[in-house]
Amino acid sequence: MIKLKDILNEGMSKNEIMDVVNKVYPYIVKDLGGKKLKVEVHSNIWSRVGAVGAEELIEDDNPAAEYDWDKKKIYVYYSGAKNIEEIIRSLLHEHTHSLQNKKKFDDGYAKGYNYKTHPYEKAATKSEKNWKRYLTYLQ
Repeated sequence: MIKLKDILNEGMSKNEIMDVVNKVYPYIVKDLGGKKLKVEVHSNIWSRVGAVGAEELIEDDNPAAEYDWDKKKIYVYYSGAKNIEEIIRSLLHEHTHSLQNKKKFDDGYAKGYNYKTHPYEKAATKSEKNWKRYLTYLQ
């Protein structure tokens, strides 16, 4: 049985994160639809892309996850996704993006939407609300 302290535990390893991904992501796909995508775990977005000054960039912007539209892949970052709740929420959010239209996504930002006002981001954020239902698959 998962205890609250485990859900809120910060500093999960790559293997612990992948264990959560492997147990809950198939059910997320089943519930939301679409195809199961490859999920990779990296320390952070900046190290993954080889950015210079990654440590400073992490302080400014350190996402928990990212959907790569071109590679059709979800990246989870263990410096950002520090507990089970964040991992599950990230998978729900990014998988929702995988079901959306990239052109419309990009057009929304070009029209002036920001992260909080973009309809696709709102939909992805809304999908995170049911994260607790996936805890049952971790037992």
